[in-house]
Amino acid sequence: MARRRRQTSATGANMDSLLDALTNVVGILVIVLVAVQLSSQEAARRMEEMIAQIDPAEQERIKQAAEDSASKLEEMKLALKSESEKDKIDPEKLLASLQDDIAKAEVKAKKDLLAAEAAEKEAEEKKLSAEKLRRSLMIQLAKLEEKEKEFTVAKTDLLAKLDNMPKLNAPPPKEVRPPTPKDIPRNKDGNALLQERKVLVSNGKVIPFVDPGKQMETAIKNRLKMIIEKNEITVGEGNYIPDSKQADKLVAEFNEDPAKNKYFDLKLVRNGNTINLEIIPTDECGEEPEKAVRGIFGTVLRNMQGKWYLRYLVEPDSFETYMAMRKVTDSGGFYAGWTIIDPGSYLHRQFSGYRIGVKPPPRPPRDPGKPGPVKGVLD
Repeated sequence: MARRRRQTSATGANMDSLLDALTNVVGILVIVLVAVQLSSQEAARRMEEMIAQIDPAEQERIKQAAEDSASKLEEMKLALKSESEKDKIDPEKLLASLQDDIAKAEVKAKKDLLAAEAAEKEAEEKKLSAEKLRRSLMIQLAKLEEKEKEFTVAKTDLLAKLDNMPKLNAPPPKEVRPPTPKDIPRNKDGNALLQERKVLVSNGKVIPFVDPGKQMETAIKNRLKMIIEKNEITVGEGNYIPDSKQADKLVAEFNEDPAKNKYFDLKLVRNGNTINLEIIPTDECGEEPEKAVRGIFGTVLRNMQGKWYLRYLVEPDSFETYMAMRKVTDSGGFYAGWTIIDPGSYLHRQFSGYRIGVKPPPRPPRDPGKPGPVKGVLD
């Protein structure tokens, strides 16, 4: 009997048709099996009647035929069992599996749709950004073109003014007095009467390396003494420091916090076994000629004509400054000389008062003789 068809969907109808066909096949196989069994029983009965009439060879042949029939019957049973198992397929589970596959396909389709929409949105944003950049560049280009027009107009106007300017004549040559070397004055014993004081003329300023009242020298000595006492640095005879590492400590700590001075930067350096002091002018150091007459030379150098002579170190861009100051010092009665130097080449260095190592033994006295003249420093 055929099963009742469901009216749910096209998939359900197809499934019912398949199940009906399988049911019919199974029914036919059952009928065939029954017929075979009946035939086998009838054949067995007839064989029993014929056993007495047949010989052993014939009996063996019949037995073999029976075994073959039994084997075929077993094959048919297995086939029937397989068809029965197929008939046990649950259509509900099959439908659920199909629905699950459909749901997965719908999810994938939604994901693909979202990805496509996101890509389209990103492309639109890039398009808008590119358009915004293009507009910005167009604005910049317009501004540059406007500036170019203004520059062209200004250039044309400037060239016209240059064409109408009167020609300038070169200034008259300046008189320069070259050095005429002279000796430093000496007393009757041959000793120099004057000590050298260097004056740097740079960037239009006058910078005398003079320490009024030895204020800077005193500040430097006090600073070095404080560092030596704080670090317990050993100082031997003649201000010799035996330990080289202690000497390096003295130099390093002084340079970290040197003695304060408004006009000069101070720095200790090692030159062999000697510790020297470099004095570097600051931006505030020095005075222009007009101020220097009433400032540096009116205070520091006043009444020192009989003790010092001035040695001007002149950079090429400050020659006029030197000439103005030279007139002042000459009229004040100072002996002086000058030397041209390269810009920034002069470094003022003096002894700090300390050396490294051990004081050597004194040399045997010798006749110093008469001191010779110091030549070529005055003009």
